[in-house]
Amino acid sequence: MIGTDFADDTGERLGRALGPHYAIRRLIGRGGFAEVYEVWDGELERRLAVKVLRPDVAWTAGMLQRFKQETRAIARLDHPNILPIHFVGEGEGLTYYVMPYVEGQSLGDVLRTRGALAPERTLAIAVPILEALQHAHERGLVHRDIKPDNIMLDVASGRPMLVDFGIAKRLDAAGGLTQTGFVVGTPHYMSPEQALGQGDLDARSDIYSFGAVLYQMVTGTPPFEGESSQEIVGKHIAEPPPIASEVNTAIPGWMSRVIGRCLAKPATERFQSAGAVAQALRSSGRGDQTEVVPAAGVRPSGIDTDARTEIVESNERPSAAAHRKPRRPRPRRRWVAIAVSAALLIVLGLLWNRRARLVFDNPLVVPVDVRIGEERWTVEPGDRLRVGLPRGRPAAVLWTAHPPMGTGDRAQGVEFSGALTIDDPRGRLLSHATASPGDRAYFAPLITNNTARALTLTINTGTAAQLACNCTVPAGATRMPIGYYPLFANSSVQAEDAAGRSASFHDLGAEVDRRTGLVSLRFGPDDLH
Repeated sequence: MIGTDFADDTGERLGRALGPHYAIRRLIGRGGFAEVYEVWDGELERRLAVKVLRPDVAWTAGMLQRFKQETRAIARLDHPNILPIHFVGEGEGLTYYVMPYVEGQSLGDVLRTRGALAPERTLAIAVPILEALQHAHERGLVHRDIKPDNIMLDVASGRPMLVDFGIAKRLDAAGGLTQTGFVVGTPHYMSPEQALGQGDLDARSDIYSFGAVLYQMVTGTPPFEGESSQEIVGKHIAEPPPIASEVNTAIPGWMSRVIGRCLAKPATERFQSAGAVAQALRSSGRGDQTEVVPAAGVRPSGIDTDARTEIVESNERPSAAAHRKPRRPRPRRRWVAIAVSAALLIVLGLLWNRRARLVFDNPLVVPVDVRIGEERWTVEPGDRLRVGLPRGRPAAVLWTAHPPMGTGDRAQGVEFSGALTIDDPRGRLLSHATASPGDRAYFAPLITNNTARALTLTINTGTAAQLACNCTVPAGATRMPIGYYPLFANSSVQAEDAAGRSASFHDLGAEVDRRTGLVSLRFGPDDLH
């Protein structure tokens, strides 16, 4: 069974493969190698997410077998902070795996809407995820795709969950699946060895990536940014990372040093296990008598390849070894190779920059479907699409912002779209989705519920544009997005609890960011009457 808002050949085939007890509700997202669908399990009455290998990709038998082996290995993981895989299946020419549907936000969504997190909140998310990583590493699995969008925060319990192990990156490395002119994933969290294309990645690569996530959690931005993927990759390979506590002085020094050690360029100078990172964060965060400190004369970034980070008792004097002048680094062949590789990446980047290409950003808090001719991509909130364009031929770019699904399988908010016509594609073309396409405007309330009860919301109360949000905002929710709604000068948001008490915000037109549509609204216990 296919929902009335979705009709797609892959979805129909998936419905037949799963059987009559499952209803395909909607396409959640689409990437370079897979599509994800929300599915209703009628027999057990639960929501599921199903990841399906895209049938338009030329999969070999060996690659499909590898996919099934990888997913079955992940399915054997048993940890409360790892999203489990229920089963792997195939049928109707499709290969897929089935997972629980997580109701909540990704860490990426939270960072995009709230910015940097407090150290206490960072620890509450980071330590459980590191313990989940340790569990996976002990069973021989490396995630390979650690990033904020792969950490989900369950809306009911607040529990962080690690999702989407990097099967795509493994398959791509094995089979060359990357489409010409299209960059799969993001380089912001790649370890230097992953950026250089080394195939024998181990747990320490995940530790580097998690260090980049930690850095973003406490500063609000990734450690390296740039105008192109090549520029960012080159910085991961060759540049020392910035020191977190120098970017945000509210970050404790011990936390900044832990992050710096995670981001050391040589894998040998990082923490050697995710459990060791978790222990360093736990012990220092609760004020234990241990402190992670660098050896004398060494920046926490780990750029001195002969220095070592030590854990010493804070009530003892460091050993004499910690005060010795660090040895002068010996030339190493691997750094020559790294420099050559970095130069090659820069050259390739310059060559690639000569192609006509579109860089499309999604600053909204909902996914955006981008279409160019017969091609289609889903760009998640905060993500960027890079796609090559044929030179000398006009290109029409159509994008649609999709509302999330709420209670009763009804949309939260409305769908809206925009268009861009490029008459003569040349060079690097920048575009983005916007909450004010054409002569219309939309807004996305971010709801904080500081009352003791769940709230239901009505948007534009008492007008022809009145809409229920089809959602429940639980007590304690912080900046929870509820979709987009038509924006007017007198737009309002009304909240009501189960006892019938209500509170409203009025005349929001002047408060809304016209590019993103975001406006933050907080309902406190004294607001409801």
